[in-house]
Amino acid sequence: MFEIKALKQKLDVSNMYDAIIGFPKQIKTAFSIMEHWIPQHEYSNVNNILILGMGGSAIGGDVTRMLIQNECEVPILVNRSYNIPKWVNEKTLVLASSYSGNTEETLSAFDQCTKAGAKIVAMTTGGKLQELATENNLDYALLPAGLQPRAALGLSVSLTLIMLNKLGFASDSIVEELYFSIEKITKLCDELSDCDDENPAVILANEIHSMCPIIYGSEDLTWVAALRFRGQLEENAKMLAFHHNIPEQNHNEIEGWSCHPDLLATKCIIWLKDENDHPRSLGRMEVTAKLLDGQAGKQVEIAEKGRSPLIRLLKMIHFNDWVSYYAALLNNVDPTPVERITKLKEEMAKR
Repeated sequence: MFEIKALKQKLDVSNMYDAIIGFPKQIKTAFSIMEHWIPQHEYSNVNNILILGMGGSAIGGDVTRMLIQNECEVPILVNRSYNIPKWVNEKTLVLASSYSGNTEETLSAFDQCTKAGAKIVAMTTGGKLQELATENNLDYALLPAGLQPRAALGLSVSLTLIMLNKLGFASDSIVEELYFSIEKITKLCDELSDCDDENPAVILANEIHSMCPIIYGSEDLTWVAALRFRGQLEENAKMLAFHHNIPEQNHNEIEGWSCHPDLLATKCIIWLKDENDHPRSLGRMEVTAKLLDGQAGKQVEIAEKGRSPLIRLLKMIHFNDWVSYYAALLNNVDPTPVERITKLKEEMAKR
C-alpha cells in the first residue's frame, strides 16, 4: 500500500534505519563503557546539577531529569545556552554533553562553568570538549562516534543515568530498570522495524506526514517525549511540528484553536499519555480533545505499556522515532542529512 520497502531502498542512503534499530544496543553499549568507569575526583558537597547540551545531547539530559527528579535530592537543570545561571559555583556538578565535542553553545557554557569553579564531567566522542577535559584533568566518558547526535539518544540517556548513579545522585534501582528495558525495547524494535503496511508506526506516519503535528504531552512525564518527537519529525521527516504540555496548554494555547479554520484543518493533534499522569491532567486531555474536536484535521493518541515510567517513556520515544523515520520516507526525503543546520553552522563559523 505505502511501498515503504521500496522507499527505504531509494531514499535512506545514509542508513538511518540501522541507527534507529541500534537504540537498545546503545543502552547495552553504555553499560559496557561505564562498567570500569571510576571517577578520579570527589563529587560530594553538591547543591545542584547543571547539564550542558544542545539538540540530541540535551534531550538525554531532559529524559534523565524526568526519570530521577523525584529521587535526586538536589535540583537538576538542562542548560541550552551560551551562558550559564549565576548560581553555578564550586558546589555545582556540571555534566557537559556534546556528541561531536564541538557544539559552540556547550563549549561556551563549559568555559564559564570552569571559571565558576564547578565540578565538571564531560561526555563526548572527541573534539574540542575532549581536549578541554584532558587539559583540565577532568573526568569524562568517551562515546562511540559515527552517528547523528539525535540518533545517539540511547547512549546519552544511559551514560548520564549510569554516571549520576556512580556519582551518588541516581539510585541503583533506576539503573537496574534501565538494563531491564533493553529486552523490552528490543522486542518493540523488532515489531516496528518491519517495513510492512500493518506496522503501527507506518500507519501513523501515513496519517500525519502531510499535516503539521501539534504534540501534547503531560508535565508529569511525556512532555519530554513530545519535545523529542517534534525534533525528530523536523530533522528526519523535514516537516514542521510543535509541542506543548498539559496542564499549561489549558491556560493559553487552547484558545488559539479558534480562528482560521482552514489553517487549523491542516493540523494533527497527537496526544502522548502515560498511565501515571496526574488524574486531573488525564482528565484535562480528555476534555480538551472533545473541545477541539472538529477544529484539528485529526487527533491521535500514543501510549505505551510497561512496569515503570522509564520503560514506558523509552518505548514511547522509540516508537515516535520510527514514526518520524517512516514519515520521512513518505515525504520522499532522506532522513539523515540536515542541510539547513549544516549550512547555518558554516555561516556562523564565518562570523
